[in-house]
Order: sequence, then structure tokens, then C-alpha cells
Amino acid sequence: MDLVLHVGGVEVSLLVVIALGVTVGIVAGMFGVGGGFLLIPLLHVVLDLPLAIAIGTGLCQTIATSLGSFLRHRAMGNAESRFDILLLGGSVVGVLLGGLLLESLSHMGSVALFGKEIPLIRVIVTAVFLLLFCTIAVMLWFKNTPILATPQPGPLARIRIPPYVNLPTAKLPQVSAFSICYLGVFIGVITGLLGSGGGIILIPLMLYGFGFDIRTAAGTGIIVVLIVSIVGTVQQAMMGNVHLGLATTLMIGSALAAQVGAGLTRSLPPTFLRKGLALTILVSNCALVVKVLR
Repeated sequence: MDLVLHVGGVEVSLLVVIALGVTVGIVAGMFGVGGGFLLIPLLHVVLDLPLAIAIGTGLCQTIATSLGSFLRHRAMGNAESRFDILLLGGSVVGVLLGGLLLESLSHMGSVALFGKEIPLIRVIVTAVFLLLFCTIAVMLWFKNTPILATPQPGPLARIRIPPYVNLPTAKLPQVSAFSICYLGVFIGVITGLLGSGGGIILIPLMLYGFGFDIRTAAGTGIIVVLIVSIVGTVQQAMMGNVHLGLATTLMIGSALAAQVGAGLTRSLPPTFLRKGLALTILVSNCALVVKVLR
């Protein structure tokens, strides 16, 4: 007899769930991200799960991958703690707002699009996915991110709204505390609404917006992804959007596979990794578009 899970009225094979977890784990380990940006389209398109459950479960799975990355980066000293504290305050508020927005959209019915009645939540979430992640994919494909000995302040670091905070690890003096907090709110809202995107949006903003070097950006941003994922998971679980059996199975597969993905980074050139991540983002977006049109 086949091993199956009953999730949101859909019967899914445990073998398929394990395969998805392994796939997401390899991608997350290879590219140093949470993996939710890929998992949610896979759950929604491949397993045909309701989008709200895919988002809630994607948030839960991100806890496992981000925790491993957080411990590794903290051991290497790649973190700007002051930035984390300010960012976390805004992120926690933002993820709660994003979750409430997701819940509101799920009760707003359908719209006529391409001659079909499509749930409004699916249209909005897909549109946000496309706008944000396609922009990130283009940046990753065309713009290199050199590691600089002395990072140059980016446009967000040059905002002149007091009070200011010094970021010694990132080598960035006099950065507006408000700009960091508002960035946290934005990241939180996106994560609460989409169930992913915190890390994959935050890293480019830290690199190009503030002027972090790539190692410090990765080590600083991962704690925000972890905390926001925990808060978002609790909120989504209270709404009934997290299936514990599905999330646990995904976590086991992705946690083990992430070690394999991390090992691949030693043998693959940075340009291949950067463009590979861009292509992965585009493929996941295309899957969502196909799902909407169908």
C-alpha cells in the first residue's frame, strides 16, 4: 500500500514529498538561501496543494534550513549584530501584517482573467512573486558582487534620517536606524504574504542598497530569515495553514540534502552558482504562471 499524506483535501505521496525536500535542500545548501521561494511553487504546482497551505508549510520548512546556515555563519563571525537587532524589530511586525493580509485575500473571492475565474489571492501572490523574484534574477545574472576590503555605502546607507547607528562589522558608519527598521517591515510583509523571499530579497538589498560585503550580508541576514520564519509559522499554524506531517517530512529531506548542496559549492565556480540561482528563480516563477493560467 502506498504511503500517502492527506493535506488540504489532497492526497500526496510521501515519496514525492521526500523528493521535493531533497531537491529544495540541495538548492538551499548550494545557494545559501532558505529554499522557500522554490518549495512553495513546487507544493502548489506539483502536489496541487492550496496556496495558503503551501505558504504556511514553506515557512515551517525554512526554519530547518535557515537554522543550519545561522549556526555556521555565527561560528565564522560573519554577522552585524546591530543591524540584526534593528531589522528584526521591523521584520516581526511586518510578517504579522503580511500574514493578516494573506488571510484577508483568501476570503476575497475570484476575478475574471483570461476568460477564467481565478482566486484573487492566487493572482496577487503570483504577481508579487513575478515582480520581486524576476528583478532579483536579473540582478543575479547581470551584476557581479565582488568582495571589497572596504565596502562603499549604498543608497540606503546614505539616507539622512536620524538617529544613526554605526555598523563596525560591515564597515559602514552613520547608517539611519529608520532605514533599517523600515526595510525589516518590508521583508516581513513579503515573507508573511509569500511564505518565502526574506533571505533572497534581503541579501541583494544589503549588497546593493547598503553596501555590505557578500560574506557579512549572508551572515547577518540569515538570523532575520530564521526568526521571521518562526513567527510566520506560528501565525500560519494558528490559521490552519501548516500541515505538521508534510513539514516534518520536508525538513528531514531538505536538512540532509542541504549538506550535499553545501559541498557542491566548493567545486562549482561563483559565476555558475550566481546564474544557476537566477535560472532557478525564473523556473519557479514560470511554474506559478502556468498554474494560474491553467
